[in-house]
Amino acid sequence: MLMSSYSPLERDRHLLIDRLSYLGYTEDACGKRTDEMTLPELEQTMINLEYQRETALEG
Repeated sequence: MLMSSYSPLERDRHLLIDRLSYLGYTEDACGKRTDEMTLPELEQTMINLEYQRETALEG
């Protein structure tokens, strides 16, 4: 993927989509795919997944 053609916000959005995909997350519980999500939705999803992972490791 050629990142130079994207604005910084679009680049961040695509990086989060790729990172979430690597973690096996491609859609939310309602069926909304990550490539349909806004940057804030993707950021919140990433925060939630990181929190879930941290609490799973602690408990």
